[in-house]
Amino acid sequence: MKGVVEKKTHSAREERNRQNEHVKSWIDTRRGVQTTLRQLMDEVDRQQTIRDIENQKVRGLKDTRSQRVDEYKVIKEEYFTLRNSQGDNPQDRRKTRSSRSVREEINDLEMKFMQGRISEKKFNERAVELRRQLKDAKDAPAASSEFPELQARLNAAKAAEEEAHAAVDTAASTAQAAHELMQEIRKEVHGLREKHTEAHRKVEGFRRIADTHHRRFVVGMRVMQTIDGIMNTSTDDDTNAGTASVEARDLMDLLMSGETLGLDDLMAFQRNN
Repeated sequence: MKGVVEKKTHSAREERNRQNEHVKSWIDTRRGVQTTLRQLMDEVDRQQTIRDIENQKVRGLKDTRSQRVDEYKVIKEEYFTLRNSQGDNPQDRRKTRSSRSVREEINDLEMKFMQGRISEKKFNERAVELRRQLKDAKDAPAASSEFPELQARLNAAKAAEEEAHAAVDTAASTAQAAHELMQEIRKEVHGLREKHTEAHRKVEGFRRIADTHHRRFVVGMRVMQTIDGIMNTSTDDDTNAGTASVEARDLMDLLMSGETLGLDDLMAFQRNN
């Protein structure tokens, strides 16, 4: 009879240990996911800071760019007004487009081609001409001027305008890149949170099973201790016989009759002994 209880107790202990191994494994998995989540969220915060700073810079740089554009327009108007007043006819000189103007048309041409608004033949023909114009614009020497001081101011204003444009584009690109990276990280975070939830469910599930087997193990150990006490009691000693609990004797009767000892029986015995 003791052997039956001992076997059940040993089985409960083995199963408890096996379930606890599952618990440990899933705890490690959950901890790893938590670590990755913290790192990703820190990166989201960092990218958001970068984006906000760059967006703030963009707003300020746009104001600066507007000022540079206005300054260039004023000097340009002054320059052409003075030149025309001196009888300098622009039509008498070969016109060379600026690099910026040519690049803008190239970008517009490429967009039309990608959208299917022009044929490949027309695209190639115009692209060849624009590339030639771009080369001419880069190779063209600075125009001579009868007003060197005003020409220098005009050139400086033009350079400042282009620099302001470039600064806005750079800051905007940095802000956009940070925003896109944030979106990608948030998608990854969403997936990891699902994995974390699943790992947590596994931990709790295996832990409940382990706890059940642990309770069975504890009850089994107490039952075996009681059985040892009963078996060591002399049947001729009425005093000792009287001290044996009725529940323990009932348990022995069950075991002797070949009945299966269920968890409810063990738990009832644990409560009463």
